[in-house]
Amino acid sequence: MSAAKLLNGREVAERHARELERTLAGLAETGVRLCLATLQVGRAEDTELYARSIERLLKRLQIDRIASISPLDVGEDELAEKIELFNSDPTVTGILLFAPLPARLNTPRILNAIDPLKDVEGRRLFCASGASKVLSPTALAVGELIAETGRSIAGLEAVVIGHSDVVGKPAAILLMDKFATVTVCHVKTRDLEAHVRRADIVVAAAGKAGLVKGEWIRPGAIVVDVGENVVAGKLVGDVEFEEAARRAAFISPVPGGVGPLTNLMLVHNLLSLQRLRTARSGA
Repeated sequence: MSAAKLLNGREVAERHARELERTLAGLAETGVRLCLATLQVGRAEDTELYARSIERLLKRLQIDRIASISPLDVGEDELAEKIELFNSDPTVTGILLFAPLPARLNTPRILNAIDPLKDVEGRRLFCASGASKVLSPTALAVGELIAETGRSIAGLEAVVIGHSDVVGKPAAILLMDKFATVTVCHVKTRDLEAHVRRADIVVAAAGKAGLVKGEWIRPGAIVVDVGENVVAGKLVGDVEFEEAARRAAFISPVPGGVGPLTNLMLVHNLLSLQRLRTARSGA
């Protein structure tokens, strides 16, 4: 079998960025401007890098941002109050809480303080009539890469490895909504290899380098690798890429696959929230 076709997230992201520029320019002509409010606790290096990458994208798309940075010793009540201010601010389209939070904080309580109509990460799943679910940006990025294959996934066997609230669970929902038959594997799954070998679609999001052996991949499968692991100073995914690429029909690289699309999907959600709010208000 010939080598798999690469699912190039950078190319797909640039195409989406140009489409968003046109859409947002049209909204601006009607007097609508989007605004993302972000909440950050402390200044962890990973969070700072993520925040800067979002800031660059928002500037390119001319989306406003309100940034709130709290010290590490901030209390839950204070964070909840900040969220409530953003909830009640009509100029704020969506709210993003950078995670993980310090272990002493009750993360579910703080996340649940976000108005579902401003939850830009889709952590509180909902569906409005005639509108798409607002799902995790990473899960949406997975869906976009699968769509790039041009294949209908209805009826296909899909395996999602990892059951996090941010990737695994919403990715499974996304695939089920497309009528794939979905199995979610996790740390307690028995015989991961058997599940992967029968899968037409493999979404690897466990965060463990080389967990999925290339020889397990079914010939002709679609492989989307969400894993980001540093091994010997190099960023690698959860899938043994070289061998998997010889068996799969399509495969996403790490880096350059899911990652570049994730922030674009955050903006996609921001736009969806604006549309949902407009529909609700009847404007």
